[in-house]
Amino acid sequence: MFDIAICDDDAVFAAAFEKQLSRALDAREVSYRIASFSDPDALLRSVESGNRYGLLFLDVLFAQAERGIGLAAALRETGCDADIVFISTSPEFAVASFDVSPLHYLVKPIADERLNMALARFLDKNMPYLLRFRTNRGYVQIYLEEVTFFEIYSREIVIHKVNGTKETCVGTLKELEDRLPAHTFVRPHRSYLVNLDRICEIVRYQIRVSTGDTVPVSKKLYSQVQQAIIDHADRQTVKL
Repeated sequence: MFDIAICDDDAVFAAAFEKQLSRALDAREVSYRIASFSDPDALLRSVESGNRYGLLFLDVLFAQAERGIGLAAALRETGCDADIVFISTSPEFAVASFDVSPLHYLVKPIADERLNMALARFLDKNMPYLLRFRTNRGYVQIYLEEVTFFEIYSREIVIHKVNGTKETCVGTLKELEDRLPAHTFVRPHRSYLVNLDRICEIVRYQIRVSTGDTVPVSKKLYSQVQQAIIDHADRQTVKL
């Protein structure tokens, strides 16, 4: 269940947007609750009183004043780590919004395609991706966010996890690559697939992941791996 808040002082737009958002979420079969606020202070009080929202849609302008970005900053100061999508009639405030690490920036009127892009980014980040693997003991289910890297030997896959443990499963590199979502893992070497979200550093010719483990990078693939890391970082930034 995702708790979502909309904060916009245009009551007509807010009502229409809530319906548009509900249709988009229903189409994705996502469980959710939506709360609407017309006053930034009311949303801030709601968060300060203990209500937790996973996703916030914040208008930039309230009565022609740039209060939306200030509201986001105040929410961050409370410890609120919700994903924030700014809404505005103009893209001119996008750069100023970067200080509060928004997930996305939408310009009114909001096309369904643009809203779906923002939702896809949110859901990709917050809905765990589950894979099922066969082991000698039976089957195990593992969330991709738990994986730092896969190590492959012939028909054996060693799954290295963020908690430092390992799981040995049956499968091939080709089978594994076909099951992974796009742009989530990079292949730096013929025997490894590394979670792009878990890469801390790349130096010649080695990747260091969040557990401190290192993975070799072949000379042939080094430039390609560097570009994959850059592209992945770029996909995490706001696009208008």
